[in-house]
Amino acid sequence: MLWLSPEQMKRGKKMMRVAANRAVLRFVNGLSLVMDGSLGPTDATPHEVVLRRGKLQLRHYRPLGGEALEIGTEVMRTERARRRVPVVLVPPLMVQPYIYDLRPEHSMVKTLLRGGFEVFVVDFGIPDRADAHVRLDDYVLDWLPAALARAREVVGRPRLHLGGYCMGAIFALMHTAAHRDEDVQTILSIGAPIDFHKMGMLSFLARTAHDKVDVLVRRVGNIPGQVSSLGMKMLRPVKSVTRYADLFVNLWDDEYVKGFSAMSQWSNDFIPYPSEAFQQFVREFMVENKLKHGGVKFGDRTVDLKTVRAPILAFAGSTDAIAPVEAARAILDSVGSDDKDFRLVSGGHVGVMAGSRAPEEVWRPAVEWLARHDQ
Repeated sequence: MLWLSPEQMKRGKKMMRVAANRAVLRFVNGLSLVMDGSLGPTDATPHEVVLRRGKLQLRHYRPLGGEALEIGTEVMRTERARRRVPVVLVPPLMVQPYIYDLRPEHSMVKTLLRGGFEVFVVDFGIPDRADAHVRLDDYVLDWLPAALARAREVVGRPRLHLGGYCMGAIFALMHTAAHRDEDVQTILSIGAPIDFHKMGMLSFLARTAHDKVDVLVRRVGNIPGQVSSLGMKMLRPVKSVTRYADLFVNLWDDEYVKGFSAMSQWSNDFIPYPSEAFQQFVREFMVENKLKHGGVKFGDRTVDLKTVRAPILAFAGSTDAIAPVEAARAILDSVGSDDKDFRLVSGGHVGVMAGSRAPEEVWRPAVEWLARHDQ
């Protein structure tokens, strides 16, 4: 007969209570996901829309106020540092801008606000059939400059920190180069490929099947968001399956489930890619690699990243299959900046921007770096 000591019995009972509690929480969270499809709001940080022009919008998030602290019988208010230069975040095409504000407890916007920055987020809107002939030129020569001009008008100063995730960071770089914008204080790049010939399977497919893109676009028009979402999942098929096993194991953890819910909502909520912009992107970026070699032209403006002199902070995910490390690291040789910092962090293409480790490895280090470059 096996005899257990009182201490072992105590530990055993505790483990049983933990297991029982987790089983109940798994049931409750699982039922919430099935019934509601979501466990938390996205895009919830208070803001005002300071520009509306067609589908283009610009959101403005004011710095957070001080916090009230109770010390004995008195209440004292701490003041947050107020930064002089605001941050403007640009979203990628295909992606809803709430990637920067996924949920109240997990928000890059809120992290920047806590760091004392005013934050603006550009929203290009959701393309429809009327936007089939929209080109990348429209984003770089018209819509992004209009949004930045409005941000400068709101704060009353010309200097801006500019950055974004994936194509959003590329837009920031292309704007700065195309307009020789010396009032861009810094550029923040998260998961952005610069050398498109180092994008692994995506690069191979683009170069071998690019002649089929025109046929595809003529048939379907704008590239549906579901196609982009499916393409991202197919690049990591094993993870697309095992993530549900991970969810089941962690259903007891409210924070894990909320994060899973928000990320799933975002990854299944991609928006259409204007057909002409898509053709232009595949031909000039994926096949001809013009961003790396300095040959991208929008109207009479040439995008040569060597003309970019602003300090650069770039993050790359160690397991990113969309923007592999070497494709992102090419930013170091491509820009003309003397002050440039490249950081390798954990996560894939989505994780580097909004995964569970993003706050510690990306958002807060970015705030610290931006604060050092605030003057």
